[in-house]
Amino acid sequence: MYLGLKEMRHEKLRYSLLSGVLLLISLVVFMLAGLANGLSNGNREAIDNWQASDVYLNQNANETLSASQVKLADQKYIKGNQVAPLATLSGTLRTTKNAHKTNVSALATSRKGFIMPKITSGHRINGKNQLIISASLKADGYKLGQRVRLGTTKKTAKIVGIYASSTYMIAPTVYTDVATLNRLKDMPVTSGDQQTINGFVAKNGAFKQSNHGGLQHLTMATFINKLPGYSAEQLTLNTMIYFLFAIALAIIGIFMFVLTLQKQALFGVLKVQGIGTKHILAALLTQSIAMAVIGIVIGLGITVSLAQIMPAGLPFVINWPQFGGYSLALLAAAVIGALLSWRTVANIDPAIAIG
Repeated sequence: MYLGLKEMRHEKLRYSLLSGVLLLISLVVFMLAGLANGLSNGNREAIDNWQASDVYLNQNANETLSASQVKLADQKYIKGNQVAPLATLSGTLRTTKNAHKTNVSALATSRKGFIMPKITSGHRINGKNQLIISASLKADGYKLGQRVRLGTTKKTAKIVGIYASSTYMIAPTVYTDVATLNRLKDMPVTSGDQQTINGFVAKNGAFKQSNHGGLQHLTMATFINKLPGYSAEQLTLNTMIYFLFAIALAIIGIFMFVLTLQKQALFGVLKVQGIGTKHILAALLTQSIAMAVIGIVIGLGITVSLAQIMPAGLPFVINWPQFGGYSLALLAAAVIGALLSWRTVANIDPAIAIG
């Protein structure tokens, strides 16, 4: 350890360059991880807020919410104390004079459904043609008491409440009741149990009998993975991160191997003086770990600093347990890279190396 650190102090430029490379790799890893978390959170934040465990869709919908159509009456096939209908509409929220236009995900359920968000200002939906909006939409200029349109319809609804910021499919959410959403969608049936919805959400739900009425049960994990583009998006970013781990391992391995070849004579002298292979390898490991720690710590610090100044529209979320795991993975890559030189160090013959 002492030999490794002393050499690093003597060869500052050489080891600083490699620390800089590891810094750049760790920075890219942390930035990609933050973006992956941000995109994941933007797609599923509203779903996570439901704290539900089960979703029921039409069995012919290919496990996709937007492709599913069922009736309110189909709830009779599901048992459970907390079962809520769910209907969706992706469209543009706009004021009556089109002063503001914002892409949103509209979610509809029963007025007292357990997935209806808790109000932070205003009041819950208690009448026809009412909706509540995410706090992020308030920041965009929408306000309580305002009448708005959704999608291309000319029908309006009144904003009566605001809840904590929430997104679904990267868009801010608005909630309303099923009847109001069907009116805004110009559906032919806007009252009664024959209204069309997309599915049901439940906590610890189950089918009442073998006849499921054309419904299919999904766990919440399966439902999230089936969100359009979600799995492909996460897989792409995570694959890039895993490749960066391999690149870090290769860079450390090549660097240490080249250094070992360059210092064969020195290692030969050390062996003649009684310093064994284990001590030499420990010095190499110390250098690798030191360079990795410097790169990781500075990379993490830069990532956190950048996160503070990123625009609000850029989805970026820091997950500290995940970042800790990635830091350990980068450190492990550095250690493994250094160990690749073990056989070369062990096979150095002092007589040949010294010449």
